[in-house]
Parts: sequence; structure tokens; C-alpha cells
Amino acid sequence: MNTKTELTSYELRGDVGYLRLTAPPLNILTGEMMHEISAAVGAAAENPELKALALSAEGKAFSAGADVGEHRPEHAPEMIAAFSEMFRAFGALEIPVVMAVDGAALGAGFELVMMADVLIATDRAKFGQPEIRLGFFAPVGVAWLSRLVGRSRALEITCGGRSYSASEAADWGLVSRVVDRDRLEETMEGVLDDFRKASPLVLRMNVRMLKELEGMSFEEARQKAETVFLEELMQTEDVREGIASFFEKRRPQWKNR
Repeated sequence: MNTKTELTSYELRGDVGYLRLTAPPLNILTGEMMHEISAAVGAAAENPELKALALSAEGKAFSAGADVGEHRPEHAPEMIAAFSEMFRAFGALEIPVVMAVDGAALGAGFELVMMADVLIATDRAKFGQPEIRLGFFAPVGVAWLSRLVGRSRALEITCGGRSYSASEAADWGLVSRVVDRDRLEETMEGVLDDFRKASPLVLRMNVRMLKELEGMSFEEARQKAETVFLEELMQTEDVREGIASFFEKRRPQWKNR
């Protein structure tokens, strides 16, 4: 599935799906754009050959947030439905999400980058939840940010409304790497190349385990992981291929089964 509209584009390049926000300069997340993002993420989820989803944006901002006009009480149910659809799609995805951020990721744009498994930012990127100053709170910000940066910092970010630099976000552990603008694409491709070396089946299993085990006690999580290791992973052809390639000193030829 390759698509291109005035708001987004989605294309397959081998075993990676590339989703791009194409509504510069600010890439405002309207309901229509969120529906398009949901469709692209859904297509990625349904493709068993994919090993990652890469998300980037055109313009001076990654996304300056949702359309404030769509927050009016009479429009809010429709806006939240589109918002919920988009984040539900990301939550169900079982492949790594790599995002490249250059410029502002604010409000719903910041909530969107919270869906990244690997977040790469330029030194001119900034992050924040300014909507508190307009009389709103950020649904994903209050639901998820504390798991990424801790409760105290999440409270400061969502209640304070100010913007933070890429280096500050890296100190929190939210941003994986801060790079010069001219190295953003190269750095993202380096991360994607690492994921491309894995079996898509085992990679998805790995991501699913990380999501399912989050919040469990160590003992409960370990036992669950060991059960899946023995009962699912050890039944795949790809685990046998991985072992064979090691002893034969060659690159594995994954069968995805």
C-alpha cells in the first residue's frame, strides 16, 4: 500500500514502511490527518513482512499539535474519535516505530512522538504540552508520559506547558539520539538497518513481549517470557535458520515462519 495526499504519504521500501507528515509548515493534526495516519499504521500492522515503521515530517515543525478549532465542545467527540483511532493503531503495532523529529513536536504532536520506540531528534527540536495554557489537558500525556519520564517530570511537563529542548528530552531518556539536522535521515536509516537484520516473525514476537510484560513483576514477566520462548519461539523455522546460519558462518535467510 503506497499512498500520498496533501497531508501524509506512506510507502514501502523493502521491509520498512515510511510514513511522512506532508502538511508543512506546521503539520497540524486535524481529524483528517489522524485518520490517514491510522490507515497507514493499520496497513503496516497487517503486513507480516515489515520490520519497522519510520515516521518523519516535512516543514519547520514535526507537528505543532492538533487543530485548536476542532477542540470546541461541539466538535470534540469527533476529534477525540480520530485521536483515539490513531493511538489505538500505534498501541496495537508489533514492529518498532522509529521517528525522526526536526523542529517542534508540541501538544498532540508531542503525544504522537510518545509512540516512538526509537526517537531521533535534531538539536533544533523541541517538545512540550502547551495545551494546559488553553484550558485543555493532553489525554496521552496524562495516560502515558509518566511511564516514559517518571511521574514528577510528567506532571511538570503537562501542568507547566513550557517547551523543552532535544537535549533535555535526551536526558529524560525520551530521545534516543540528538544529531545535526543534516545527519537525521542517515541516523534513522542506521537504526532501521539494524532492525532489517532480524527475522520479522521474531522481531514482532520481541516487540509484543515488551508491550505485554510492561508493568508485571519481574518474576511474572520472566515466567511469561520463558513460556513464549519455549512454546512459540522454539516452534518457528526461523530460530532453526538462525542457529544454522551461525554455525555455517553465513547470513540467515529468514522464512518468516
